[in-house]
Amino acid sequence: MIEYDFVEMNKHKLLEDNNYIQDNRDFYISKTDKRVFSFQCIRNESIAWLEQEINQSNTSGEWQFFCSNYPSEGLQADIISPYL
Repeated sequence: MIEYDFVEMNKHKLLEDNNYIQDNRDFYISKTDKRVFSFQCIRNESIAWLEQEINQSNTSGEWQFFCSNYPSEGLQADIISPYL
């Protein structure tokens, strides 16, 4: 259990160190990178995967969502609206 918690803490620290902001609905959001990671996705994926995704450039210019259960368009708009 302690090892799992340590990995989770490192994932959250990795996001925070890369200017991702934790919102009150269990998402980490980067206005500059136009990316949203859900807590559930962060929990399900490895730290190596997360680091790779953070370091990969978003060349689309569109918001990218990394979620285990992909949010509807309405929820996506609601999530990113404070960051536009």
